[in-house]
Amino acid sequence: MRTRERAERLLAAVTEALPGGPHADAARAAAAQVVRVAQAPISVALLAEGDDDHVVSHHLWQPLLGAGAPALTPQRSTLGYVTAVRLRAVAQERAVVRTVSVSFLDRAGIARCRSRLLDRLGDGQASAADWAQALAQARRLWPAADARRRAGLTELVALHRAEVFAEHLLGVEAVPARLDAVHQATMPFHVGGATGGVPPFPDATAPGPYAPGTELTQSVLHRVFPAVRRVTVEVDVPRDRWPLADEPLELVDLPVLAPHLATGRADLLTEDELGAASAVVLLPGPRRDAERAVRAYPHVTVLAGPGGVALRAGPPAADDLRDAVLGAGRDAGRAARAARAHAAYLDLRRVLRATAAALDEEPAAAPPPPPAAQERLRDLVGRVGTELTALIDDVGRGVAGPDARLDAGMTPQAAVTQRVVARVHSWPQWAVLFAAVAEQHVQPGDGFDREEPPARPDVFEATFRATLRELPSVVGEVVDATVAAWRQRRSPRLGPLKAALLDDVEPARERLALDGSDAALTTLRRAVQLDWLTPARPTDGAPPAADADTARQAFPLAPDRPLPWHDPHGPGRHQVTVMRVRRELVEAVRRLAVEGLAVEQARRVDAIRHALRELRAALPRTDAEIRALAGADPDVEPDPPQVLARRVEALLDEDDRPLRAEEPDRWSRTGGDDRSSRTDEEGR
Repeated sequence: MRTRERAERLLAAVTEALPGGPHADAARAAAAQVVRVAQAPISVALLAEGDDDHVVSHHLWQPLLGAGAPALTPQRSTLGYVTAVRLRAVAQERAVVRTVSVSFLDRAGIARCRSRLLDRLGDGQASAADWAQALAQARRLWPAADARRRAGLTELVALHRAEVFAEHLLGVEAVPARLDAVHQATMPFHVGGATGGVPPFPDATAPGPYAPGTELTQSVLHRVFPAVRRVTVEVDVPRDRWPLADEPLELVDLPVLAPHLATGRADLLTEDELGAASAVVLLPGPRRDAERAVRAYPHVTVLAGPGGVALRAGPPAADDLRDAVLGAGRDAGRAARAARAHAAYLDLRRVLRATAAALDEEPAAAPPPPPAAQERLRDLVGRVGTELTALIDDVGRGVAGPDARLDAGMTPQAAVTQRVVARVHSWPQWAVLFAAVAEQHVQPGDGFDREEPPARPDVFEATFRATLRELPSVVGEVVDATVAAWRQRRSPRLGPLKAALLDDVEPARERLALDGSDAALTTLRRAVQLDWLTPARPTDGAPPAADADTARQAFPLAPDRPLPWHDPHGPGRHQVTVMRVRRELVEAVRRLAVEGLAVEQARRVDAIRHALRELRAALPRTDAEIRALAGADPDVEPDPPQVLARRVEALLDEDDRPLRAEEPDRWSRTGGDDRSSRTDEEGR
């Protein structure tokens, strides 16, 4: 805990002293490693031998964790993954599984397993450079191989298949899974003669990887099991049985040691876990191989050897084992964790020493390399500017040109025509006229049953003028819809820029507690979210409606002549005449609407281009603007690297003061030389 506090304090001071860049990133990574090691749960490994394919620890969990505890490992061996049971003490009566997750080998780990498998085959060619060579070697060895070697060859092919299926899972930690799916899935091969001599070839091309985010069902796990490194089961246990306080504890169940179950993969995982373990429990049964394996790791505390704790079905043996884990096992884990944390802390100090030396060697006039965050910001701003330029170039074509379309794929001219036809057809005069049609002719009204049909053009002219006054709003709606459709078509190109802004810029400013309403950030937000473009209007307001002279000239009917159907005995009474007159009025209104549409499209394109050009000009471009956007003071020039080096050294000196106060004798023996003090401490 004390080492972690010192690392966190040192990291905070270094973050303040260094402006960023590779040096600060290396210090943060080293400090994060100290914190990660210091917070790691205490682990106790469980190791057992067996002469069959049953997992010894399958019968361990209920007597150890308490009545009603679930079986955390399957009864049948899965031949090569590690189960880490992470215990957390809570106030309840019985153990309950909280979560289950699966962690996978990375490509380097799979390459190590491949080399180990080839080495076990005893062919002297363990260093196959790639899978093509390894599989070719496996095909060559298969015909003369015995059952044991065929088992290894089958596992080699299964490992290759698993790497292909799990391409998007390699190196991924803590993928959620169900415990029953893990237990029901098995390795896609058998060991100990069960292969039956059936060759696992051809396997040059597996079907392909699962898609990212695939659920780890039983069938999926069956195919990717050779790539599984660990299954972590988080379990809540009764506090009165496991007094852990707030300190988690891991019981790491290792693959069973058995001659006919030994595989290169499982042995490699066991070696890795024993190398990181602080204590190990040798479960009852044959222990010759287990003791030999443990002797290779002298730092590991053995909690149960010959004559020690023997697990039986009865609770007393389980209680003894639990007491050993909570006693010597936890003490060994704490000591090992403290030692690893201290080693990581010394690594942090070495990184800072190397940072100071590297800064000292940089030319005094050369500024330090810009932080990665600022470089990402500069790249983001450049990409946003490029996209704004593309929008400026495309708006004329997409809003007023050949590509102009509404959401339904209709052209703006067709949309205006549709609206004009609907408005003219809704005039009340048509209802009166068509109601007066009998036997395909307009009949005069009698003043009682129906209204007299309009006989003079002035009745239509008034409605015509009213419709023309509505045209600006009709045209505006169509242009709005056209701009919205164009914006919708362009928005997917801005998706990655918007994601970069949300992932990189916004969180950084929140961490620095900066005001998010500043002009540069607002400009970037507007540049990647185009919803404001639809209501963007020209500065001179809405387009004017047609004036009286324009309306008079556009009206297609002669104002001093009666309508054709006024003569009850003339040829103009036919209903076709009514429809012809309506078409003329529709065309007159449509012509003015289309003219107004062209004018409004041009005005809107100019307005959008002007807004986009202003937005592009407002993008932060200078170093000071980029630094301000990243949360740094734009007016402060970066310090010379030698000044930064002195700051780092001062921080290390400050970190040494508690050591000097605690060890005055050692300090006095060094004559006050802080370099010898630090060297002495770092060598301990």
